[in-house]
Amino acid sequence: MNGFTIIWSAIRRRKGRSIFTWLSIVAAFILFGVLAAVRYGMLGQLNIINAERLVTNNLVARGSIMPLSYYDKIIAVPGVKAAIYFDGLQGFFKGPKHTFQVLFTNVHSVTRVFTEFTVNSTQLQTWFGDRQGAIAGPALAARMGWTVGETIPVQSQVAQTDGSTTWYFHLDGIYQTNLPSAYKEFFIGHYQYFNQSVADPRLRDVVFRYFERIDDPRNATRISNAIDAQFANSSPQTLTQPETQEIVSLIRQFGNISAIVVSVGFAVFFTLLLIVGNAQAQSVRERTAEIALLRALGFKPGRVMRLLVGESLLLLVSGAIVGLFLSWLVTHALYPLVGNFLGTFELTWRATGAGVILAIVFGILAALVPLWVLTRLRVAEALRKS
Repeated sequence: MNGFTIIWSAIRRRKGRSIFTWLSIVAAFILFGVLAAVRYGMLGQLNIINAERLVTNNLVARGSIMPLSYYDKIIAVPGVKAAIYFDGLQGFFKGPKHTFQVLFTNVHSVTRVFTEFTVNSTQLQTWFGDRQGAIAGPALAARMGWTVGETIPVQSQVAQTDGSTTWYFHLDGIYQTNLPSAYKEFFIGHYQYFNQSVADPRLRDVVFRYFERIDDPRNATRISNAIDAQFANSSPQTLTQPETQEIVSLIRQFGNISAIVVSVGFAVFFTLLLIVGNAQAQSVRERTAEIALLRALGFKPGRVMRLLVGESLLLLVSGAIVGLFLSWLVTHALYPLVGNFLGTFELTWRATGAGVILAIVFGILAALVPLWVLTRLRVAEALRKS
């Protein structure tokens, strides 16, 4: 009889208890995976931000409109190498389930400001010359089933001058990037197409954000102040800062994300340790005679201890693997809802590895009480009582 057979028999002894214990482990690691994805969604953006990029927002409210005319003054500020602006609309393709945001910009400067994005030169030139042209991220194109060259109808609540709410785009290219999946979901079209076609005059000649590529990150403060000084007496005024600083400010609105995740995780796993430890201790008490019989048959104490630890590890590690896999599915399902805000919302391999290590550690800790019971076991007395 090998060790695994003995461990499996012990787990199956009380099937109901084992199943509910295992399900609690799975649930705990689902929560762990989602919390890890939220944390990385917030903090992971700091690792991929380009230090040479600034962002300009409305001073009163981030994301509120600003005049398009600000662009000419921004691009003239010494140290600004390139600048782009964004406006957009929310639309869907073939049905409300396929919703995404369409961004409009001055397309000739996209790859100059966002150097992380690359586009095939032929596709890029086609896009530049096509007023209704657009480029899409590889993840978005794959999700929608798009191919370069097709015409894409996007339904929206924003009406055009002819009364239609269907905006037609020619997919001229698919950009590539090594950034996380959130950055592979953009759909970018010509600002002039939107500006000249939109019916509501309040949506014309306005944008919600500017991005600037600067010559040297060491000049970021000086250039930011120079840009904001251009509009000190205008309405609205602007707030320009390095992209990293904007992300940090956004994170601070939600408090210390790391502390929240650690606190919740500690509470969950401490509870899990009590549940599993209690289940294991109860299982050992019920099997005292069987363990004594194994000792009487020649099983050394060390081997019996390894069997108890193996039983605990099998429950914890298998539950952790299933839980982490399910949390990966959950994060992918949640991404369309939170991806616009949590740009790097995903379960990373690093978090997965940490989860498996935690399962091993807790598997050993949960076996400590049964091991302590085993050290006090007197074989002859246990057999006599049985």
